[in-house]
Amino acid sequence: MACPRKEPLGFTLVELLITITVLVFLLLFSSLTVSSQLKKVRDGKRKAHLNRIKIALYDYFFDKDCFPESLPDCQQPLKSGETVYLEQFPCDPSGNSYVYQTDDKTCRQWFKVLTNLENLQDTDIDRIGCRSGCGPECQYNFGTASTNIQLNQGCPQEEVALFACTPNGQCAEFENPELSRCPRVFENDPSCQNACQEKENRCHDNRGKKTPDQ
Repeated sequence: MACPRKEPLGFTLVELLITITVLVFLLLFSSLTVSSQLKKVRDGKRKAHLNRIKIALYDYFFDKDCFPESLPDCQQPLKSGETVYLEQFPCDPSGNSYVYQTDDKTCRQWFKVLTNLENLQDTDIDRIGCRSGCGPECQYNFGTASTNIQLNQGCPQEEVALFACTPNGQCAEFENPELSRCPRVFENDPSCQNACQEKENRCHDNRGKKTPDQ
């Protein structure tokens, strides 16, 4: 009597190759997703740092009528005499210092603090006008500055789109916001900084809208 044929145990070579391919794909996809999220986390830190730096620099200016000639090294205090404006000056998450620009007058009257965001899809790059570059040699895509200077001054200027809040509370592009008596106008910001919920930020009518309502 013939013995029943035994099926081979374990994976065949083809099955093993398929399994390895699927695992590699899953690991690669997971790695890319984690990497993207980490970039956004680091960019969030950069934005928070620059906001703190700007506040500290204005506190310095209100006391001295000038901005500082330079910034301290990472983790060192920003101070003048006994007054401390930042106990530990923040570092860029990359470990480098933030780039500081100011004028060459004895009493400095403007400043820029610059860095690069890793997430190049971040709409804040467009909102502040740095898609074509900001700062010295236009090599940075993000930063903050005093109100009397443009971050992208001296760099290629991209076309500016004007957005405002319609009477029904939507953020829309306008060709002539003044025609619609818009109280607030947002350059290259299709979110209008989420200000359209407030009625006082809305335009009087839609006449200046890029595509007027019929």
